[in-house]
Amino acid sequence: MKMNKYVSILVILGSIVTVLAACGKNDPQLKANGNNSEITKVHVAVANDFNPYAYLDEKGDYVGYEVEVLKKVDELLTQYEFEYQTVSDQFVALTSKKVDLITSQWEKNPEREEAYLFGKHLVTTWAAYIAFKDGRTDIQTLEDLEGKTIQASQGTNDAFLIESYNKKNNKAINIEYGAGDITVFLKKIENGATDAFISTRRTIELIEENYNVALGISDKPVYNSNTYFVYRKNDADATKLQEAVDGALKTLSDQGTLKELSIKWLGEDYTKEAKID
Repeated sequence: MKMNKYVSILVILGSIVTVLAACGKNDPQLKANGNNSEITKVHVAVANDFNPYAYLDEKGDYVGYEVEVLKKVDELLTQYEFEYQTVSDQFVALTSKKVDLITSQWEKNPEREEAYLFGKHLVTTWAAYIAFKDGRTDIQTLEDLEGKTIQASQGTNDAFLIESYNKKNNKAINIEYGAGDITVFLKKIENGATDAFISTRRTIELIEENYNVALGISDKPVYNSNTYFVYRKNDADATKLQEAVDGALKTLSDQGTLKELSIKWLGEDYTKEAKID
């Protein structure tokens, strides 16, 4: 009788362990220890020279607003583990499945939304101003740029804005594509070879500080938008990741963490939905 009793207890305990193991295996929030295969690694493309959003510090570690936001998201999403890297072209790396998520203050436009999956929860708001040589009084609006040259990186919303304007206005603004060496670009601004560029007020101020130059800034932004994390389109795993990250971003927003990180890194709260002009 005693033997049968002990056997019964062992069978029951074994059943409980099996059930718990099965529950744990199916739990999407399971945080693995060691080499537990339940964690899905997410390869994230971040910039290494986009201060204050994502860049390398003196120790060679990724830091910045976007990096800290991603780390907070990673802490909440126990089923994922984020790994960070820098690639030469984030959209190409995303399409070729070298990375699963890209982030560099990406804004929506029709061409991008046709090809890629954008998150639904914003990362920051983005108010873009025209920057030019300090002292100039002839530039405030896009109309003022007609007959002048503006520098923009191909594929950015800044370039898209000017290209859209030019379609309606007989290519009135000359676009010089390519970021290139910023010191060379700033010399062109100084000597008048290039008239302007478009960026956020914060970035323009950082350029002034880091390169010891004086720039003028338009009184009002030429457009407002929001920035998002971007994923592969028509990919079930990517959609699952996007939904999970958006949920984490909402939690961070509700907690006030996004606002705190924005003030810490960007100087102001840029986490409120922008009115799109």
